[in-house]
Amino acid sequence: MTIQLTESPIPRTGLDPLEPGFQLDPYPYYHWLLRNDPVHLGAEDTWYVTRYADVRLVMSDHKFGCSSVRDWWEEMIGPGALKQIMRDTMFFEDDPKHARLRGLITPVFAPKRMKALQPKIDEVVDELLAPLFRRGEMEVVNEFAAPLALTFVCELLGIPREGYEGVRTWSLDIGPTLDLIPNDEEIRKGNIAMGAFADYLQGLIESRGSYRGPDLISVMLDAQEESRAKGEPPVTMNEMVSTIISVVFAGHDTVTNQISNTLLALIRNPDQLDLLKRDPSLVSGCVEEGLRYDSAVQSNSRRLGEDVELGGKLLRKGDFVVALMGAANRDPAKFNDPDRFDITRTGTQVMSFGAGMRFCLGAILARLELRTALDRLVRMENVRLEIADSDISYQRSSMFRSLVELPISFTPTGG
Repeated sequence: MTIQLTESPIPRTGLDPLEPGFQLDPYPYYHWLLRNDPVHLGAEDTWYVTRYADVRLVMSDHKFGCSSVRDWWEEMIGPGALKQIMRDTMFFEDDPKHARLRGLITPVFAPKRMKALQPKIDEVVDELLAPLFRRGEMEVVNEFAAPLALTFVCELLGIPREGYEGVRTWSLDIGPTLDLIPNDEEIRKGNIAMGAFADYLQGLIESRGSYRGPDLISVMLDAQEESRAKGEPPVTMNEMVSTIISVVFAGHDTVTNQISNTLLALIRNPDQLDLLKRDPSLVSGCVEEGLRYDSAVQSNSRRLGEDVELGGKLLRKGDFVVALMGAANRDPAKFNDPDRFDITRTGTQVMSFGAGMRFCLGAILARLELRTALDRLVRMENVRLEIADSDISYQRSSMFRSLVELPISFTPTGG
């Protein structure tokens, strides 16, 4: 797809990610900003950074902090379970506490362990798709992508299968509050869900006793005992619960949305879908191009700890800065013909998993899930959308690109 603009789509009051046109399709806005105002002062005096190099800087430089974003978020959310639990999330921490919490979960995401999950990923993908393939229709988001992503994040965490449904329900209610734009009803529902989720996890942790497995709960309990033996402050129950919930959102919603977004891009670009059908070896390239072209994670917010000059503009201490990762992935200085979906593109280094000390630990697992899911999904014949393209809609969010639904039909297979 080629984006051609005759005038700026940006309102005179500045970019507002809640504006309906942006929610539906942010890419014309990115296109204009990248070429005309790459460090843009938007609505509510928030800075929006679009160029690949600048986004990488914002995501990795300590001057752009997260802990002060937490302070603002807590004031907006108000008292309740959300504030109590998420005050210890690594999402809102800077070093050294960020490094300590990240260090707790790093062993669970060791590359060798992630790659060893491939046979299990194959098995789960095939089990989920078999009845759907026989039926000849599916709603991709909720019938396939979400159950797949949930299975593996829960397995890594140590959540038993009977807890999966609760995790999914609580996640859907908590998710909107972790954005920067929740309304009063979303905050109310989020507090109820967070309280229930935290109570469930605390009970699960306390029930472990001396049992240890390869999951995150076991790793954190071992770290707690080791710290006590050394006379060091141990990881607290609140930190354990907050870390588990953080991993759920980092590993569940993002994979769910990325599978759906990439499949939609293939359906909208039938030449690329046909190419992948003819040459399945291109599936890894398709994964990377999907991450670049329509990333599930569109942005990340920071707050400046000191004055910084960026793109010829002076950003002041305390200013909010939003790194538009979705725009960085379309930067013409980094990618040739960036608005075209091309699964043969090489040398792609996407910004979708972040950068620096906050690079996503689950990137290997996410890529394995995406590759396996797309490998199977492109085997469908005569696939078509069961919704008008103009009726496709997205969850309200300033950070994520999340389809509400993706109903498709295809020729039934499998008897």
